[in-house]
Amino acid sequence: MVLATKNTLCKITNLENKEFTSKKAKWIGVILAILAAVFAGTINVVGKTLVDPQYTDVESLNPINVVLVLGIITGLFFTPLAKSKTSPTKFDKKTLIFILLLGISEVAAMTTNFFGLSHTTATNASILSNTEFIFAIMIAILIFHERLHKKELLPLSLILVGSLIIPLGLDLNANNFSLDNIVFGDFLILLAALFYAVDISIARFVSRRAPVTRISQLAAFAGVPFALVLILIFQIPFDIQLAHLPSILFMGIFVTGLGYYFFVLALRFLGAIRTILIYSTTTVFGVMFAGIFLGEEITLFDVSALGIVIFGVYLLRNRLAKIEE
Repeated sequence: MVLATKNTLCKITNLENKEFTSKKAKWIGVILAILAAVFAGTINVVGKTLVDPQYTDVESLNPINVVLVLGIITGLFFTPLAKSKTSPTKFDKKTLIFILLLGISEVAAMTTNFFGLSHTTATNASILSNTEFIFAIMIAILIFHERLHKKELLPLSLILVGSLIIPLGLDLNANNFSLDNIVFGDFLILLAALFYAVDISIARFVSRRAPVTRISQLAAFAGVPFALVLILIFQIPFDIQLAHLPSILFMGIFVTGLGYYFFVLALRFLGAIRTILIYSTTTVFGVMFAGIFLGEEITLFDVSALGIVIFGVYLLRNRLAKIEE
């Protein structure tokens, strides 16, 4: 739920930004945005250690089990934050349906992402996940009939080249253009990015009807039954051990919990455009952590792809700030 609702907060929090104009507040916002990016940058690294047997001393987990427990932890984390006098206790039927769909799409996105991680590198996953920007804008154009202006073609092209063509092209070339293992994992990461983009589109509706902390709580809990159904259908054994819990708790509390909350606060202190620009460094942290903690090789092509993506996001900053208008 967290990664998919970032852009939906921009319009809401812009109304509050006038309250935080001091220099000190801006520095607080910068620190919070960086912390949010750091936490988000760890998800592929920590996820890799849970689902890939090469990186764990205990048995690797089925991604659906990971997502199930993450949903419970995230829901519990947001429960005290969602308790507010201004937070509605009842929703109309349409809103509840969309919140349920939000939870289902989040489970689909995270499950697909973790399955992809079991086949590809955390470095590739961190870079490829930037295609969420592309998918989100494509959905906005096709479904919500938003217009794509000529000045937006260059930044979108840069993001496409850096986040898709370079990493995927290199893997295809290395595997003689066959859809083998690591390339299959790349396509799963792309599918997960598409699911996250769908999350953004759904959140456009529900974010106007309740505080986002309440939506995050309900959507996290709504995804739990869907994960349970998948476990029953595919007869997946629930084999989470105590050794797995620290990593899962870290993702649930720090990545999808505190990371998201810091992002919300950064939007209030810093504004939408600056926050999103700083948050785009998530990919940099993800690649850096993959090299440090997993020992993955960071090539010149990886660095080039990162630079192209970040420059593209910088040029696209106005579009990101206005995506919910």
